[in-house]
Amino acid sequence: MARKKKNSKSVILLSVIVVVLVAGFFMYKSGVFGGKEIKKITVYSIFQEEEARKILDKFKAETGIDYDILRLPSGEAVSRVQNEMSNPQADFLMGGPADSHQVLKEAGSLEAYTSPNASDIADNMKDKDGFWTGFYLNPIAIGINEERWKEKYGSDPYPESFKDLLDPKFKGEIGMSDPATSGTAYTAVASLAQVWGDDEMLNYIKQLLPNLKERPKSGIEPIQKAAKGEYTIGVTFLGDQLKIKYQGNPIVSVVPEAAGYEVGALSIVKGGPNTEAAKKLMDYMLTNEPGELYTQSAYAVSVKSSVPIPKGGIDIKTTKYNEAYDLLKAASQRKELQNALKDLK
Repeated sequence: MARKKKNSKSVILLSVIVVVLVAGFFMYKSGVFGGKEIKKITVYSIFQEEEARKILDKFKAETGIDYDILRLPSGEAVSRVQNEMSNPQADFLMGGPADSHQVLKEAGSLEAYTSPNASDIADNMKDKDGFWTGFYLNPIAIGINEERWKEKYGSDPYPESFKDLLDPKFKGEIGMSDPATSGTAYTAVASLAQVWGDDEMLNYIKQLLPNLKERPKSGIEPIQKAAKGEYTIGVTFLGDQLKIKYQGNPIVSVVPEAAGYEVGALSIVKGGPNTEAAKKLMDYMLTNEPGELYTQSAYAVSVKSSVPIPKGGIDIKTTKYNEAYDLLKAASQRKELQNALKDLK
């Protein structure tokens, strides 16, 4: 009987040891005991997915850190990160206008981190507290399908200003994304509000609505559909238009006076599953290689002077874009302006 009890105790002791060793192994692998860190990062990308993957594949090759990616329009990304604050699912937010990241900063959704690689980025292109860092610049532009234009309007001059888009001849010929879900459209209306005042901007959008064929969620969609000939004009970021132009589509772009611009930003989600890897990704993003990969693909302009303007790109300093556009003011007005725009039919 005593031997049986002794054997039972031995079995129990052995089982406990096995459980502890197995648990310890997995805790070691996860980094709890200073072992190998978690080798995966979750990225919510406002970049087009193929552009984000090019960069993340290079990051993985350099660091061994694998990734999961979910592509979202900026409005949906902001909502998702805020809704997940009690249980964050993402580590890193890649791209989208800085005012979207500012909204998340103010909501307490972001982790402050100042990368040493951000030292050469201008102060107005990054958050002073390190909650977001700029990556590229991109102004709003009017993109025109040249072939459809000739069919419908012959040799008429292209629209040069936002107010030119109110011409009744453009009824059903313009695509512009919904400012409630798209950072692209919100950048456009926020800039107009800063130049003209809120009331004049709202009155302008009310007059523009009959000319809009549609208001899709995604900021790039209007120029994609204009390129296919579904309508003539798409109001989007310039980089999206240049990208589609160099894919072989008959697109010409005009950056009108009062056009706002995005500082496409990067940020780290507070309390994400792998914050240390997110910091490594931030450091990598602010080196020249990802800057060149992105600008060559998206035709945006890097915030770093060491990254050249891509071949076929446009130096926005040569355009009439709104240099005085205030990103922080746009962020502070976001809810108010979006609510006012929702009331327009």
